[in-house]
Amino acid sequence: MQNGLKRINKKELGDLKIILLSEGLPVQTIGSAPISFFSINAENGAPLGWGGIEIYNDAGVLRSVVIKNALRGMGSGKKLVKALINEARDLGLKKLWLLTINAETFFSRLGFQHAIRSEAPKAIQQCEEFTWGYNDTAHCMCLKLKPACE
Repeated sequence: MQNGLKRINKKELGDLKIILLSEGLPVQTIGSAPISFFSINAENGAPLGWGGIEIYNDAGVLRSVVIKNALRGMGSGKKLVKALINEARDLGLKKLWLLTINAETFFSRLGFQHAIRSEAPKAIQQCEEFTWGYNDTAHCMCLKLKPACE
C-alpha cells in the first residue's frame, strides 16, 4: 500500500483492540464502524504505530493514533499521521476531524486547526469517537484536505 501504510485485516483487529485498550482509547466499534485501520512498520516489518480513518461521506475521523512508547518523539507519529492524511485524500475526503486530549500541538503542526465540535457533520458527531464519555473535554480539530493535484 502506498504511503508506507499496511491495512490491518479483520484477523489483526483483536491485537489492535488490546493496544487501543492499553492506551485508554475506545474500541467498541472497531470491527463494525466504517473504519479502516492501518499500521506503519519499520523496514524489518515490526509495527511502529497504528491509526484509523472512519469515513462518513466526504469527511472522516482520524481514529486511535498510537505509536509504541519506546518510539515516541522520534518522528514515527508524524510519518503515520501524514500517511493517514494522504490516504484520506486518496479516498476523496474533504475534511478530516479528530479529538485529542493532549496532542493538539502535535496535530496543529500537521495542519489541523481547532474546530467547534457542533460544526462537524451529524454522522461524525454521533460516531463512537465523538460520543465516548472520556472525550467530553477533548479538543476538536479539523483539517481541510486539498486534492493531491493541487
